[in-house]
Order: sequence, then C-alpha cells, then structure tokens
Amino acid sequence: MEQVRLPHLFPVPEWMPGFLVAPGIGGFSLGDFIALFILLNFILGFVMFEIWLERKIGGHIQLRRGPLPVGPHGALQSPADVLKLLTKEDLTPNTADKRIFKMAPYLIFIPVFLTYIVIPWGGLWPFNLTVRPFDLSLIYIVAIPSIQGLGMVVAGWSSGNKYSLLGAARVVAQFISYELPMVVTLLSIGILAESLSVAQAVETQRASTWFMFLQPVGFFIFIITMMSEMHRTPFDIAVAESEIVGGPFIEYSGMRWGIFFLAEFAAVFLNACLAVALFMGGPELFPFAERLPIPGISGIPGISADSTLLRQVGDSMGVFFFFGKAMTIMVLVQWARFALPRIRIDQLTDLAWKFLLPASFANLILTAVYQQFGFYPFAAGIGLVLITLGIMAISYRNRRPADNGIRLVSVPRAA
Repeated sequence: MEQVRLPHLFPVPEWMPGFLVAPGIGGFSLGDFIALFILLNFILGFVMFEIWLERKIGGHIQLRRGPLPVGPHGALQSPADVLKLLTKEDLTPNTADKRIFKMAPYLIFIPVFLTYIVIPWGGLWPFNLTVRPFDLSLIYIVAIPSIQGLGMVVAGWSSGNKYSLLGAARVVAQFISYELPMVVTLLSIGILAESLSVAQAVETQRASTWFMFLQPVGFFIFIITMMSEMHRTPFDIAVAESEIVGGPFIEYSGMRWGIFFLAEFAAVFLNACLAVALFMGGPELFPFAERLPIPGISGIPGISADSTLLRQVGDSMGVFFFFGKAMTIMVLVQWARFALPRIRIDQLTDLAWKFLLPASFANLILTAVYQQFGFYPFAAGIGLVLITLGIMAISYRNRRPADNGIRLVSVPRAA
C-alpha cells in the first residue's frame, strides 16, 4: 500500500506567533504547555461525566435509575464525590514505605495523561487538536502506559498489606499476559500504515479504508487487551473485591485513592480514542467518506478537493465524528462491566497465551501477505484464522476436567 501523507494534521498553523511555538524546556514550546494544561482540565472534567454516565448505564442494566438527587438527574453527583474525597483524611499505614506509598498514585495517572498527547483528534478550525503527532507514537502508546503496571506493583508492595501484595502479583501476571498480543497487533497496524505514527495510520485509513475491516482479528485482540490493561470487568482480577478486598490500593484513602480511579476512567476513554484512531478511521465519519461528494465531509461540487474551505469544514466536523465513535466504544466497555462475570486468573492466562497471542501472530503474517500479494490471499487467510479460533473456542468451552478419581463425600453434621 502506498504511503499517503496528507499534511493538514502535521504543520504548525501560520497564524500562531513565534513565541508560542518556539522550542523551550525539553523541546516543548509555550503553546505545548498551554495545550497540556487545557488537556488536563478536559480529562478531569470528562472523567466526572464518564463516572456519571457509567452509573446511569449500570442503573438501567440493573433495572434502577442511578444517581438522581444531587443536581438535575444526578449530574452533580460526581463533583460531589470529588469534593468528598478532597476533604477526607489521607491515611498512611504504619507498616507502609511512606515515600513510595505516596508516589504510587502519580505513577498510575501521569502515564495515562501523557498518552493523550499523541491522540489525533482531528482539527477544530483554526486549531490543530493533536498536541504531538510524532513519528514513533505507536511505540510511545505501548511504552508510556506500561509504567502503570509498575505503579500498581509499587502501590501493592509499599502498602505493607498481604492483600495488596497479592493484587500486585496478579497485576504482573496480567500485564505479561496481555502486553504481547497488544504489541504484535500494533505491529500489524504499523505494517499497514507503513509508519509507526498514529496520525499516519489515520491518514492511511482516510486514503484507503478503515483498518477494522482489514484487521478484524486485530481489532478484536486490541479491544480485549485494552480492557485487560485497564483492569476492567471481566478482567478486574487484580482488584477483585470478593477475593482480595480491593487489590493494590486497598490501603489508600482520600484523594490518593481517588487518583487510582481517575486514572482508570481516563484510561477507558483514552483506549477508546486509540481504537478509533487505529482501526476506525479517526475523524472520518464512515469508510470512503473522503471520496464521496458530501458537503462538510469531502468534495463539494464546484470546490476542489484541495480547497482550504473544504479542509476547514471537514476537519471541524471530524473532531465531533471522532468523539462520537470514541463514546460508542466507551459505552460498550462500560456495558461489559455490568453484564459480564469476572474470569479467573488462569482463564485470563489461557486466553492470552493460547488464543490471543497465536491469533496476533497469524494476523501479523496475514498483514504482510496483504502488503505483498494483495487482498484475496489475505481474505482467505483471515477466514481460516476465524474458523480456527471458533473451533478452539468451542472445544475450550466444552472441555471437561480430567477424572482423577477424587470424589467429594458429604459428612453428616454431628448432633
């Protein structure tokens, strides 16, 4: 596939003054720091909306109404919870390693926040909403969020609590299981885009078609592994309340406890945005929309495809399309929390090592086949992979434990 570079996501707007875009601390300009400040406040505000939405979704799934009394239709319940957390006492156990204990929540949230800077939201004229669309962003979105796993381990170990330590051990097992299939799937995206840039992957999809149609197996693997990365149901093994009380952050209180959940909910929307950017065309409304004469999306009769007006109108609408698709993925993740049961740690490792990892390698090989030999051999290979995965899933579901001769005998209770 020929690499396509449409330049309108990349350059600095000409109207911005020099002092805003001149490189400063760490290569970041003053404009970058302003963008980071705006992004941080957007994340904090959006997380409160996301928590309210998840409560409402859970309420309707469980045949109840969710939060209602605080604010119109319960809209102020999340700000009220934040105020409560800010005023609660911040406790530190006597047996904890105090410095590391206090540092761990920031190791959880900061990587999530930093990953947002490479999201290609599109444009909202005259602003470019991508903070840093650099060339190695596919590697960046794997390397930076992996610090979260370190933060969870540090939180569990430093608490001086056996339940927290057990949760940290589960984090390690879960991290090793899902990370490899995710990395191999992202390599397949890099092959299709012929680049390690998330923004370039978006531009390639706008010039051809969405990668979720070329990579159905990869899209499925990415959704599963991203839910495991966020420790969301059915993969909330490390924070299982019914087994280990609360996982690595059981000893935290007040706003330090709140930072863990701030990072979790921020990661839900982050991964939904990554799914949209990598597999669903980014700001594009639907596949091939760039090629159709639809006003505000692509060509307008009488206006050339390179028209500045066309680009401004299309980009300004694209950011709303991006948010709409990301919200759809986010709602599906929230729905799964209230509809699916938690799986065991051995079931997670079985799923990752026996199904997802082989499927991700098969998907990588088929992607190379597509690039080299075209669509039809690739489509035949995808069909074979899907059939094989279906057979494996059915056989796994119908398996029975081996008969080891052990029988459970009920003993009558003594009088």
